[in-house]
Amino acid sequence: MTALAAAGLLAPALILTLAACANPLDVAAKVHTEEFADRAAAEDGWVGVTMPAWIPEDAERIRNVATTNETNAVIAVDGGGQPQGCEEAERRGLPFDSRFGSLGEKLPTTVLACGPYELVETGGGWLGWFSATEEGQTPGDL
Repeated sequence: MTALAAAGLLAPALILTLAACANPLDVAAKVHTEEFADRAAAEDGWVGVTMPAWIPEDAERIRNVATTNETNAVIAVDGGGQPQGCEEAERRGLPFDSRFGSLGEKLPTTVLACGPYELVETGGGWLGWFSATEEGQTPGDL
């Protein structure tokens, strides 16, 4: 068997294997999720857009869910000090996904605005989100 023929047989198997690794509900909802042990791991493996600069240097267990077009994201961070580059502001939006909490709880009218992200402090860290205000907008556009 030639290398080209072998590659032709392996490519579909590889695609099926990779597709099987994705959460079927995430695929249907057109989102991707990641989880990292700390900021260094997140910097190395962040998917889609640049990792948000506000994530504290000493953050632990960083979780992200974002739409595949990156127009919405929710990030949960355990531990860590104060986020950098933020200022208090009126809340503009809401997290689009509640898997890290928040949609069942009343969000404050004042949040930390960290570039295009909004943040609230949680019992053990931070919950941040980005919500596009224009079609196709991503955090990198702002």
